Parts: sequence; C-alpha cells; structure tokens
Amino acid sequence: MQAAVEKLRKYRDENYRCHDEVLEIWQKHLSQRNLSSLGDEKWLILEQVLKSALQCNQLDVADKCTEILAKQFKQTSRRISTLYAMSYEARDDYDRADKIYQSLSQDNETDSTVRKRQISILKAQNKIKDAINELNGYLQLYQTDVEAWSELCELYLIEHDYAKAAFCAEELLLINPHNHLNHERYASIRYSQGLYEVARSYYFSAYKINSSNIRTLYGILLTSMNLMNRNLNTTSTTSALNRDENLEYISWAKDKLIEKYKEQSNQELTSIVDISLQNLMTG
Repeated sequence: MQAAVEKLRKYRDENYRCHDEVLEIWQKHLSQRNLSSLGDEKWLILEQVLKSALQCNQLDVADKCTEILAKQFKQTSRRISTLYAMSYEARDDYDRADKIYQSLSQDNETDSTVRKRQISILKAQNKIKDAINELNGYLQLYQTDVEAWSELCELYLIEHDYAKAAFCAEELLLINPHNHLNHERYASIRYSQGLYEVARSYYFSAYKINSSNIRTLYGILLTSMNLMNRNLNTTSTTSALNRDENLEYISWAKDKLIEKYKEQSNQELTSIVDISLQNLMTG
C-alpha cells in the first residue's frame, strides 16, 4: 500500500495528469483498504481520485469519493461545493455548475480554482474566445500559473493564432526551463509557423533533457528535411554546407529512431518503421 500512496503523492506534487494511472492505483491497491493510518493524506488521495474519475467519466467512483468527503467536511464548505460543481460539469450540467461557481466567486473573488473552473465551462461550451479573454484576465493576477499558461496556449492553437500560442509557450519555458515538454511544445509551434531552424534547436533541447522522447527525434528529422528542401534550388557554397549539415541531422535522427524502436518493439515493427522512414526521406 505504501508504494501506491507514494506514487499518488508524487503525481500530486509534480502535477502529473495521469488520470488513468491514478484510477488504476486506486482500484488495485487502495479502494478496499482502510486508509485511516494515512491521516489527513487520506482526504487528499480521495480528492485526487475523485478528480481523475471525473476526467475518465467514471462517475460511480467519483460519487463514492464525494460522499466520503462530504461526510468528513461540511457540505457547505468551499472545497465540497467545488467538487459538487465539478461533478455537474462532468455530467454536462453547466448551468448548475456555474451557479455554484458564481456563488463561491461572490464570497471570494480571488479563488483561483473557481475562476479556472468557470473558464473550463466556457471551453466545454466551445466559447473559445470568451475563455481566452477570461484566462488573460486571470493571468494578470496569477502570472506564474503554469496550468493557466498551458491552457491559454492550447486555446490559441485551437484558434490557429500561433504567434500568441508561441508567447504562452515562451512563458512556460521561463517558468520551468527543465521540463522537456515545454521545449517540445514551443518547437512544434515554431514548426507550424515554418521557423524550422528555431524549431529544430528546441527539439534538440527537449531531447537533451529527455532522450526517451521519440517525438523530438521526429521533430529533428522533419525540420532538417524541410530546411534541406528549402535549399534544393540554390547552388551557393553556404547552401551546400547547409545541405550537408541537414543530411547529417537527418541520418542521426533516423538512426536514433531505429535504435529506440529496437529497444521498445519487436523486429517486425522496427523493420516497418525503418521502411517508413526511408520512404519519408525519399518521398
């Protein structure tokens, strides 16, 4: 049981969104156990499981957790009221959820959780521009909220506003430069803008932080191919050097990808990937 508790604690501390894994740990190791020995951490775990259950649409699990928490804390407490509202959200009952959030917001306008939940309702209702406006207002107050910057970045991508999405990704890099996913996200946005050299440099930095991230290798491969194709019709010495450099990057990325698939997959799949990469490079 202790290993399961420690894993859930790590997910909470590092803000991992591993909802399926949280539920699996709960159902396999904790749901039938007496958690009284955990003290107050029991309530943190129940809330964590509840939120993961809502994300995975396992409403029966969420309802059981809500019932236990409501017995421990007053049903009128902000914490329980927020969880009830989230439950209504999961059932697409946005009006009831928003009524609770509005009431909570009137009592405390600085409650960041409530404001973010109201924004999530706007997103669920496909009111993307309204959600963007509310998030920008929120970030004026909470400028280092990683989750909010990440969400705003995604909303701008939905709107195909790559310049503003890139700005959000840059903020995430400043807040947490050691997260490989922040580097990968920024690289992917710059790739979409056709800024292949910038994109490649950030795919490389993501790979240096986490060499198991296969997406970064594909990013290096594709940016290098695009840069090489861009120089095909030029004959200057600089262009020739660039072509040689890009070919080196392409070959390196391909070899690394094959190496990764050999580590993770069977030989048949590795052969398929090898052929696919060859076709991609010669297509």
